[in-house]
Amino acid sequence: MLKRLRADASTARFALIVVALLILAGVSTRNYLLFHVIAELFSIIVAFGIAAIALHTRHYSPQDEKLNFLGIAYFFIAIFDLFHTIAYNGMGVFPGNTANLATQLWLIPRYFEGLTFLLITLDVPRKLGAKKTFAGFLVVSLLAGSAVYAGFFPDCFLPGSGLTTFKILSEYLIAAMLLVAVLLLQKKRAILDANMYKYMMLACGSTIISELHFTAYVSVYGTANMLGHLWKVASFYFIYELIIRKKLLEPYERWADLYQNLERKVATRTRELEAANLRLREGQRVLKQLNRKLSENNRLKSEFMATVTHELRTPLTAIVAFCELLLDEAVGPLNEEQRENLMDINISAQQLMILISDILDMNKYEAGRLRLYPEKVEINDVFTIVRRTMLPITRQHKLDLQIKQADIPLIFGDPERIRQMIVNLISNAVKFTPEGGRIEVSATVENGQAAISVKDTGEGIAPDLLPHIFEKFRQGDSSLKRRRSGTGLGLALVKTLAELQHGSVAVKSEVGVGTEFIIYLPLASEDQDDYDYLEDLDQTPSFWFEKL
Repeated sequence: MLKRLRADASTARFALIVVALLILAGVSTRNYLLFHVIAELFSIIVAFGIAAIALHTRHYSPQDEKLNFLGIAYFFIAIFDLFHTIAYNGMGVFPGNTANLATQLWLIPRYFEGLTFLLITLDVPRKLGAKKTFAGFLVVSLLAGSAVYAGFFPDCFLPGSGLTTFKILSEYLIAAMLLVAVLLLQKKRAILDANMYKYMMLACGSTIISELHFTAYVSVYGTANMLGHLWKVASFYFIYELIIRKKLLEPYERWADLYQNLERKVATRTRELEAANLRLREGQRVLKQLNRKLSENNRLKSEFMATVTHELRTPLTAIVAFCELLLDEAVGPLNEEQRENLMDINISAQQLMILISDILDMNKYEAGRLRLYPEKVEINDVFTIVRRTMLPITRQHKLDLQIKQADIPLIFGDPERIRQMIVNLISNAVKFTPEGGRIEVSATVENGQAAISVKDTGEGIAPDLLPHIFEKFRQGDSSLKRRRSGTGLGLALVKTLAELQHGSVAVKSEVGVGTEFIIYLPLASEDQDDYDYLEDLDQTPSFWFEKL
């Protein structure tokens, strides 16, 4: 579309200049002086316009050295053409017969034209730059103008005899310079811009024809003079077309193309975004449905787990109770085999009770219903309960359980959850410590916190597994899974319970040497009171109450 519009506009301008030239030719037959003024004023206006456009856009297109050079040259050409016009014979601005003066002032800008085209084709503008070019033309213009004013400039037209030899030879010399420029343009055609080549060739060709006509006239009002001026108008028109295209039309066309490309890209991106938005909305709708289903499944799972653990815990509690009654010989004496069998049943039932408690607590935590009841805790009291629970289990596995008396301040936490964490860590140590091994439980103060240590002499944990041991359902390698029982919930629950009490868990392990887990919990301050959750839940810190 843009190319067609450009072609139509160019054709219209060319047709207009042809019509204008025909009209000018007609005017010359009626009033030659008027014809000359119109032709020269057109050339002057175009030349000043070329100069203005080139000079004001040179900072934005420094790569167009040739066009910038052309603009500077035509500024000085326009000045001399203006003096030539007002000095033309019959204008009456200067006294006497001014045909020679007008011809001298004509010849100087023609030399400028010839030199300009020749220097452009020789790539001189690239070496000079705008400032040096302007300074050079200014100096030459002042010298030439001074020579004309002082009478040093050779005569170019003598009344009665016409053009002088100097004038004729100068016109041929200018034509020769332009011809060399044409040949150089033809040689460089492959590397020149198409419009640059086209309009430079047309301008040079028109100027050559104009110069040849100006070698043949006898009268300044003659036909040869008139034709020379018409070809000069054509030459200036072609330079005008070149500057307008390169300095105005092409940049705007590039911007227009860029704008249209951006519009197309924006439209494409908008359609893509709209489609993506629709997909996103559909995805959100599907996600909402899945979330509802997942929430419902989680609720059903929680209810199922609560029911199952309750149903399992009830008979297990009875089994443990009856085992303890039998072991206490409340119903009669036991032989050694009976006692060992009852011990196995009791220990297995207690381990199963621990597992059920872990599953139930993890389920409560995920549902946001896991409650803690913190108070000031004497850790040795917790150790006593742990010893009573775990000693039979460690003895059955022929392990030495050592729970050391601790001399530390009171801990602030949930005593049942602290017991649960220690029991889980001992149970974990039992699984991975060979017979004859040792499990040590102790408590110290580190960095203002209670540090409860559970250390074993077991197999140790491989370095690549250490970052993952607190993940739910994470166990050792597949061979360990086959040799050890467990769900992988114990350590995950220990970490969860520690963090809910503003604590943390650390681990140190060396393969073949053993593993040490350390639970860090806050110490109780002297003025700290126990929280009564049952009486005033609203006053209780939320992190003690449930997972947010």
